[in-house]
Amino acid sequence: MGGSQIWLDPRETLTVDEMLKAICVNSANDCVVAMAEFIAGSEEAFVQMMNDKAKQLGMNDTVFKNCHGLDEDGHVTSSYDISLMSKELLNNHPDITKYTTIWTDSLRDGKSQLSNTNKLIRNYKGATRTKNRFYFTCFI
Repeated sequence: MGGSQIWLDPRETLTVDEMLKAICVNSANDCVVAMAEFIAGSEEAFVQMMNDKAKQLGMNDTVFKNCHGLDEDGHVTSSYDISLMSKELLNNHPDITKYTTIWTDSLRDGKSQLSNTNKLIRNYKGATRTKNRFYFTCFI
């Protein structure tokens, strides 16, 4: 998989709440792909949904090639487009801040620790983790 992950086992069952927490706090690429497959049947189908939604939002400088944001040829966006996506998410799905403001937490009955790499979350009231994983949650 590459990048950040929580080492999701294919036989394991996590709730949507647990998956969103892992995605927003830990940038769990394995959870991102699992959610995309669950929602759309395949990562490719979900990426098409992401690209369709990006066009609806006026994200004219964005082309998604995967759902997790890892580098891939042709996978591009702009700061402006990220701001459009972030605005959409925060305005239409404000409950996402339940996850994007977590500093530390755990999964699997405390056996897996999650730690946010955005230090502002801990020290700055009102900060959210709005980075590349953020766009995934905008499209679910």
